[in-house]
Amino acid sequence: MRDFRLWWGLFVFFGVLSVLVVQQGYRRRARVRQALAARSGPERAALDRRLRREGWRLACMALSVVAMTALVFAALLGAPRAVVLVLRVLAMAAVAVVVWLTVSR
Repeated sequence: MRDFRLWWGLFVFFGVLSVLVVQQGYRRRARVRQALAARSGPERAALDRRLRREGWRLACMALSVVAMTALVFAALLGAPRAVVLVLRVLAMAAVAVVVWLTVSR
């Protein structure tokens, strides 16, 4: 496609959507951290595992957003194919880890 306005619009839309999802993940992690402070015993261990899982999910979400943004700019600025390939693999791996952490409980 020659019309870059469509691609730019999609990039901005998904960028904003991704930032909102990362913010929601951060809020979820903060709620679990507050709940963890009020618990003890076996409940605390389960919440601690959930907190670690949410932390990894949040980190991978942020990594995927950064990798995809870098990928767009690398492709538009004519970066070498190896850089584009590494960014693609990094973005796909980060998204795969987010999906895996979401569905495996």
